[in-house]
Amino acid sequence: MSMSKSIIIELSDKDFERLEAEAQRLNVPTDALGSIMVKFSLTKVNPSVDALVALWGLAEIRKQLPPIDAVELARASRQDLEQRGVF
Repeated sequence: MSMSKSIIIELSDKDFERLEAEAQRLNVPTDALGSIMVKFSLTKVNPSVDALVALWGLAEIRKQLPPIDAVELARASRQDLEQRGVF
């Protein structure tokens, strides 16, 4: 038999009301629905994806992109709007 442990999850009033309303709709206790939702969320987590590895991969992709001149981008956007008569 596996042991269970308790945790406390703090929800905003709005989120708690949503949880409570859904529990009433499903005719289950609010705490049971909360437990089910946590279990369901954990099954969706892919433990094979390492977040840091993913972030490093994104950093490597970013290094390959050309630099962006924000001033030039804003100027070109303004010109485009002026040509379309929007600005």
